Amino acid sequence: MAIPEFILRKLFVRESLTVAADSFSFVLRNTFAPGTLTGLVLEVDGRPVPLADLTLQAGTESPRGADTITPEAPFPLAVGVDVRVRVQGVPLGQGRLALRAETREAGLLAFTVQAEGGPTTSAAPVRRGWRLPRLFRRPLRAEVTVDAEAVSGEIHPYVYGQFVEHLERCVYDGIWTADGVRLREDTLALIRALRPPVTRYPGGNFASGYHWEDGIGPVAQRPARYDAAWQATESNRVGTDEFMAFCAAVGTAPFLVVNDGSGTPEEAARWVAYCNEPPTTEQGRRRAANGHPEPYGVKLWGIGNEVWGRWQIGHTGPAEYVARLRAFAQAMRAVDPTLQLVAVGDGPLTDAPDDPARLWNETVLRAAGAEIDYLSFHIYQPGEEGWQEQYDPEALHHTVCAAPLDVETIVGRMAAQLAAVAPQRRIRVALDEWNLWLAPPPDAVTMHRLRYTLRDALYVAGMLNSFHRCSPTLGLANLAQLVNVLPLIVTDEHRAYATPLYYPFVLYQAMEALALKVETTGPTFNSTGLGRTIAPHHDVPYLDVTATRDPAGQRVVLGCVNRHPTESLAVTLRLRGGGWRPVRARALTGPEPLAVNDFGAPERVGIHEAPLPTGHGDRFTWQLPPASVTVLTLG
Repeated sequence: MAIPEFILRKLFVRESLTVAADSFSFVLRNTFAPGTLTGLVLEVDGRPVPLADLTLQAGTESPRGADTITPEAPFPLAVGVDVRVRVQGVPLGQGRLALRAETREAGLLAFTVQAEGGPTTSAAPVRRGWRLPRLFRRPLRAEVTVDAEAVSGEIHPYVYGQFVEHLERCVYDGIWTADGVRLREDTLALIRALRPPVTRYPGGNFASGYHWEDGIGPVAQRPARYDAAWQATESNRVGTDEFMAFCAAVGTAPFLVVNDGSGTPEEAARWVAYCNEPPTTEQGRRRAANGHPEPYGVKLWGIGNEVWGRWQIGHTGPAEYVARLRAFAQAMRAVDPTLQLVAVGDGPLTDAPDDPARLWNETVLRAAGAEIDYLSFHIYQPGEEGWQEQYDPEALHHTVCAAPLDVETIVGRMAAQLAAVAPQRRIRVALDEWNLWLAPPPDAVTMHRLRYTLRDALYVAGMLNSFHRCSPTLGLANLAQLVNVLPLIVTDEHRAYATPLYYPFVLYQAMEALALKVETTGPTFNSTGLGRTIAPHHDVPYLDVTATRDPAGQRVVLGCVNRHPTESLAVTLRLRGGGWRPVRARALTGPEPLAVNDFGAPERVGIHEAPLPTGHGDRFTWQLPPASVTVLTLG
């Protein structure tokens, strides 16, 4: 996890600086993510401060000398807690400070600040507006050909899935009230309209330290626990039964992730029994005593989360993970042989034989392929390595719109590996965490508080189109996350609204089960790479189309993304394989690509009815607005 220096410089609270003749102090405020400090070095004007002269104090806790901070005795850096750094016996001098911090989660973090007079580097000026070549100021034309008989795969409904984690305000003061007593009606109404087919829970990183039995039984008797993953107190007021009530309320299937980081196979097996056994068994009686006699019938279970990452509780190598995976799978299936199990995999970013993700997946598949139904990977684009203090808006627009192509490439690599290593098993790929994750805005209180735009909704629609094209292999996908964390939905104490990311999922509820082959021609663009997860691309079509059909051949539904930021597309649609006629068109649009929703204008970006194509037979013409997603139904 490489965190850019401009983000790290935000740790320094400039107005906190106090100076004396031979001492000074300042505050570090973490608004990024929980961290664990295992060592700290501070230089003043190029000279190291002796560790004995350096102390740190978190909030009202007792101060600690920097010389006492070690990997065995670390110093926690919680989100939102001020850490006062005091230097004794060393004058501030010219105020050039350089900090180097070793962390358990992200390795070395290093940054410099000018304690007086502003940061040592200045932000590049923001370029406003769209600078488009003259060519693209003329009307743009494109053609789409769809063969209603050419089926490329069956789309699993779980590719439209969502994710809920005990993280910040996703659960408490997000889906539930702040005290966890009840579901919030405003949030619930938006989620019901979203109709998520499957929802992953309770994490994420949280799952690797979560013990499910803390979250059942009388609420007043549940123990509060320290969540080591996110360095927060977990009240356990929301647990298994509350989550299952949520699933019933919104009509979503549960996808539970067991704790293989600090838990045991026996604990996981008890959780399966609690959820799925009849009330005549030990765990079934326990569930019934808690007010739920009928089994929940949870079929989809994940075993672990990102255990290849050094930040993860229970971090381990592939061989050790396989041993754990097999023990968990056998214990869980001894309770319920019908379970569908998701193993921790990773997404290869290259075609190299020694790509670390490829090697991890091969070990898991060879040793435990017979035990699993899905192999997972996660992707956040571009992630921290692609964060910049300022972006060129035109270049970023095209980079974001092209990014789903990289996901298609990764799924293709995993499909080839599944076919080569485990051909005897029908193992599908699970993309059970994904989202667009650009640099947080300057006023963000954590790294998860982003303001998503219409441009970002084009990215989501492009991802859903890519999922359709990957349908022979991809069987599960979960956007991270549902509420307040890289959010589809944002809440405050009393209100909730949907971000632009929400609306492609609503539009794509119209999609049918069979993916069709699509051919497009028209204007294209080139895009630059960003970080490790978005590659540069050439000749990317501005028009991205998916086409689906019901098994009975009665309906065809198209999803059309006009990626162009400022120009409409005049589209000619050729539809083979029947006498089709347009029935309904709905479009997601906004005033401009960087438009956002907020509490003042919650529907600035939203869905409206759109004009139908004109024409007859197998040929129609159509106008698609700039920066738009349009779903067309034909009968």
